[in-house]
Amino acid sequence: MDVTYAVPKRLGKNPEDYPDAKSQPHVQVALSIKSRGGTSRAGDVIPYIFCLGPGGDTSKNAQADRARHPDEVRKAENNLQIGILFYFTFSIVTDCSV
Repeated sequence: MDVTYAVPKRLGKNPEDYPDAKSQPHVQVALSIKSRGGTSRAGDVIPYIFCLGPGGDTSKNAQADRARHPDEVRKAENNLQIGILFYFTFSIVTDCSV
């Protein structure tokens, strides 16, 4: 699976210290890493990829809920689909606003 869509973002504080963690993709991924026994702390760069929800849905879950670590996407063996439309739309909006 192509994980070239990974977005790196540095944690400004420990993931559990974010009051708005639900709306921040890198924090959601960091918390997921910790829940599986890994470590994530202030200063770590957390890569994430936006995936589609169940059945290819993009509207029922918040964007941050669909963020996954690249390793998780690689291991999913087609159970997770990258949200290509998000990246395409983001790229066009960014290019047009310059």
